[in-house]
Amino acid sequence: MTAIQEGHDRRQLVDLAISAARKLESAQTGLIHYPTQDTIPFYQNFCFCLALFRSLVGDNVQEAKERLNHLLFFMDENGLFPTYMHEYPKTCPYARSSFPLKLIEKHFGHILGSEIRTKLKAVAPFPLPPKEILSSKDAGVAALHLEDLAPLTSYWDPELNIYNGPLNDERQNEGEIELTLFDLFMGNSPRILKPHPVHIEAALVFSPRPVEFSNAHHSATIPHGKGYHLLRKVWNEGDHLHTLVCQEKKMTLEGDILIYPEEIPDEKNRTELSFFVNYHPSNTILINKEKGTVFRLGDVVQIGDNWKLSFEKIDGEGDFLGHISRGNRPAQLDTDITQAHDRKISIRTLRRSKNLKLRLVLQQD
Repeated sequence: MTAIQEGHDRRQLVDLAISAARKLESAQTGLIHYPTQDTIPFYQNFCFCLALFRSLVGDNVQEAKERLNHLLFFMDENGLFPTYMHEYPKTCPYARSSFPLKLIEKHFGHILGSEIRTKLKAVAPFPLPPKEILSSKDAGVAALHLEDLAPLTSYWDPELNIYNGPLNDERQNEGEIELTLFDLFMGNSPRILKPHPVHIEAALVFSPRPVEFSNAHHSATIPHGKGYHLLRKVWNEGDHLHTLVCQEKKMTLEGDILIYPEEIPDEKNRTELSFFVNYHPSNTILINKEKGTVFRLGDVVQIGDNWKLSFEKIDGEGDFLGHISRGNRPAQLDTDITQAHDRKISIRTLRRSKNLKLRLVLQQD
């Protein structure tokens, strides 16, 4: 299968959605169970119904009607649904399920029959779009409200085929940047076609991909939050995106100056600064051009053939020891503690003053 071409092959997106849904379909219930075998989400199941309708295959359309009729039973008087079926009759105030249901009503209402159409008209309106875009998930929700995606092009890097706005909640899935709905709206690379549960949401993509993109990166103040990135560098190797990140909620980065918090950490929390690069054969690490696991301020840490970084003390006093190890960045989604998907470049504080600043010297080869 080739990459989705400019302008999107909508049929291919629908096929991706159906394929992803079938893999999560339970033989016992006939419904999608996600993210665990014990949970039945309404949003993903409604997206599956939309994908079946969009396939325009008679058997699929009939299956979608039957599924839809069964699931609409769980709607409350406000047109809302639970997040998961086991939570019924409690419903979620965020009307996420409205996205696939309103699209079904709009595009396929004429073939549904009066009973289902009446129920769909009672579904709660779309949730409001985000007031500001602070993550790729926000951008994906914003795209659902637009028929023309041109206003979102400043949040997309057409060279790397990746979201490039504020990184408030960007996650890592093992060795890959997590795929999101925004990638399905805007992307055009083989990375999008790798099997992923988010493909179920591909059924929601109706808006055409923008013809022209702005190369200007969107700049914004990035607030602290889940998955917060102080710094992220991305480069590609074939269809794989590599990342070098720093995620420290207490640290501040102004230009190339790392400002430490005034609070001196206790003995257990002396590793105040860490960088992570995805574990890959091309991301081997050398210290001053030699193999090693320990470094000091001023030493050059080489990451493959791509990056060199070093640290210089410019304000305050202290002693530090750097260490290379295996680990996982805070934004890692894989919860298996036996798996380490990153190389960790950390600096441990032996002692320091409150007013400490380091200069980060980061060079791309």
